[in-house]
This record gives sequence, structure tokens and C-alpha cells, in this order.
Amino acid sequence: MDQFLVSLLLLDEMAIVGISFLLIVAGGILAAVFLNVNTSFRRVSYIWFIALLGLALTISQFLWVLTPAAADAGMLSPLIIIAMGSFAMFGAGLYFSSAARSRHISGGTSNAVLGFIPLANLWLIFKAGGTHGTDVERKPRSALSRFVFDPLLVVAALCILMLSQGIDKALQNTTYYEASDSQVLSNLLADAQTLEESFAAEARLSRAQLPIRIDESTVISEIEARGETLIITYDVEIEISGFRTDFKTTLAQLQCAPEMFGSDIARGGIVEMIYRGPNDRVIETFKITQKDCAL
Repeated sequence: MDQFLVSLLLLDEMAIVGISFLLIVAGGILAAVFLNVNTSFRRVSYIWFIALLGLALTISQFLWVLTPAAADAGMLSPLIIIAMGSFAMFGAGLYFSSAARSRHISGGTSNAVLGFIPLANLWLIFKAGGTHGTDVERKPRSALSRFVFDPLLVVAALCILMLSQGIDKALQNTTYYEASDSQVLSNLLADAQTLEESFAAEARLSRAQLPIRIDESTVISEIEARGETLIITYDVEIEISGFRTDFKTTLAQLQCAPEMFGSDIARGGIVEMIYRGPNDRVIETFKITQKDCAL
């Protein structure tokens, strides 16, 4: 179970989005089976509930920032369960609010499914309520409440929705954590992948950032995974005949560090670095192995 949960951290963005969507739907289904919704929501109450529910889901994703600390404390699995479980809770809350709104409109919860369907959920927002609410809701409401307080409440709820959207967009462009922030986390992630998978993932993620400039004359131009070997190609933009005799030792110190490929090399992986000069001439090739890391 722990290994499965840790493997979730290795999934790409689209896979995580898909799992999150499935958890929302699962939460809604479980709520439909086990919850008996007897309350009803007016339009303003429904919009406020949805706004606060979305804000709570967005805030819950900040839990991922605690991933390295949770790994060091042996609490990584509970953290993942809570962070991913928040999507199921969102689905349950979405069903509850949609069912309550449906009761106010039609007296039953049969239209609650519309809350999960984009655009169709607008029916729940704009459809006028019927005479199926509670006695309190049937009482005539004052003009002040209808034409002053309700619009102000709607505007405030929309502001909360926009705040949630803004935070969510900011989170999409934010790195929650680095595996190197915790040696325990690095080891767990390494154990969750084979060498081939680890190097393939590294190559896939790094290729999206290429070319990567290292210094004024050196650029990483290609990264490729071949089984248990990660091949990194450097383009040297000036003409040189070779490198110092201790250059490989310097490379080994860098690549064997825990925040680089130390864990993978310790498991038998090889990091091969090809240095090319102008006109694609290969200057020299270095292979970093366990033996080099032990020096």
C-alpha cells in the first residue's frame, strides 16, 4: 500500500488530473448512496457553498509542500491519503450542495447529478426555486434582502471563486517540493521505480527544458535514456582539444550527489556524458558508474 501511494508522486500531470477527477466522481457516488439530504439551498446559498468548497479544495493542495517533512517523519502515506482524499470530499460536498439545490427547485434530489456536468450545472444556479423548501424559505422575503443583500452576497461568492482560480493557476506554475529536500523521500521514490523507469522519466522531464545552458560556452542539447544508462549530450561552443585529467573526478562528484543521480548510480545505473565541439565533433565521452562514486 505504501509503495503504491509513493508511486502516485511519480505520475505525470495528466494522470494526476485523471485520478483527481475519478476521485471527485467517486466521492459524489458514495455521497449519493449514503447521504440523505433533507435540507434545501436557495441560489445564493448554493453559490456560496460551491465557492467555499472550491476554496477549501485549493487550499488542501498546499499539503504537498509538506511532502519532504512527512517522508522524514514517516507520515508520507497519511499525507498522500489526505491530499488525494480531499478530491473525494469535494465530490461528496458537491453532491450535497447539488442535492440541496435540487430539493429547493423540484422537491427531490434527482437533479443533483447536474452539479457534476459543466454548463448543465448552470441550471441549478439560475433555475428559480419552487414551493418545496422549508417553512422559513416559503415566507416572503423583503425587498432589501432580494435586491440588495443577495446581489452583494453573489458578488462576494464570485470573488471567492476567482480567488480560488487565481490560487490554482499559481499552484500549477509552482514546484511544491524537490525530492532532494529529503533523503528519505529520494530513497522512497527511487525504490518505487526501476532504473529504466527512473532514467526514462528524467529524460522525458528534462527534454521539455532543453536546451539548458550550463555556462558561457556549454549547453545540454540532448538527454536520452537507454535502459539502465542515461545519456547526456553537451555542446561545447568553442574549439578545445580535450579536458583536464581530473575532469572526470569533478563530474563524478557532481553526478553522484544525492540530489543528482546518486541513488540511481548506487543501484547500478550509468550516467554517460558526451561532449561535442563545433561541427558535432566528439571531444570526449565520460561514463560515471558505482566505481567512480566510491572514489
